[in-house]
Amino acid sequence: MNDTKSLTVNARIAPQGGMDVLSRQEVGRLRDATQGGLHQLLRRCALAVLTGGMTNDDPRAMMERYPDFDIRVQQQDRGIKLELHHAPAQAFVDGRIIRGINEQLFAVVRDIVYVSTQIQEGRFDLTASQGLTNAVFEILRNARVLKPHAEPNLAVCWGGHSIGRVEYDYTKSVGYELGLRGVDICTGCGPGAMKGPMKGAIIGHAKQRRSKNRYIGITEPGIIAAESPNPAVNHLVIMRTSRSASRPSCASRTPSWCSPAASARRRRSSTCSAS
Repeated sequence: MNDTKSLTVNARIAPQGGMDVLSRQEVGRLRDATQGGLHQLLRRCALAVLTGGMTNDDPRAMMERYPDFDIRVQQQDRGIKLELHHAPAQAFVDGRIIRGINEQLFAVVRDIVYVSTQIQEGRFDLTASQGLTNAVFEILRNARVLKPHAEPNLAVCWGGHSIGRVEYDYTKSVGYELGLRGVDICTGCGPGAMKGPMKGAIIGHAKQRRSKNRYIGITEPGIIAAESPNPAVNHLVIMRTSRSASRPSCASRTPSWCSPAASARRRRSSTCSAS
């Protein structure tokens, strides 16, 4: 791992659970897919995760800032490692990748490649409603988001990323009240109204000394490439399209709440995404 003048690093990282045990066939499929037509999509989404927290949400600007960034899947015994070249240095602390970013990186590989291979094998039919629902269920199960033998305890909060300070503070207060009541949070995983409920819930959960909290971020490749997951997300799920990304809240029969600005104007000059 070497720092460069452009504040980038080269590194090989191992998964922190979730993809630590794979068959040779699964590893082969991952490697083949990421070296083929999915490579550029994987590269864009991985860079978005690595640059999480930056104020610029223009994916083209990020690619121009890190033109030499690359990511490769490398096989190891019963698993994989990710080889990063010229990755943003902000994702590393004392020579080691931040754990949350590590988890989100492998979630990107898991979901993008998994969904693609399932479609190629004819298992997912995204043209029919029933097929779309089945695909959503399979993706959530593969991501280990579904919890068997447990009462539903999840609030889905929808809203945009460009909101004003008053609206952002309101989303945090909603999350705080939910956190005090021991409710987990699911949003679109980005900034603004997607970050506020999670941030508020973190404080509410902490006051109740609640552990094993879930902050689920559900997105799709086109969105995550433009809006990095916020740092609170500890379960990242990438659907195939925005249509399928909106379906889990309906299929899981969880309470949903939309911020007052969910369908309001998008004011980039007043985006509250880093507070």
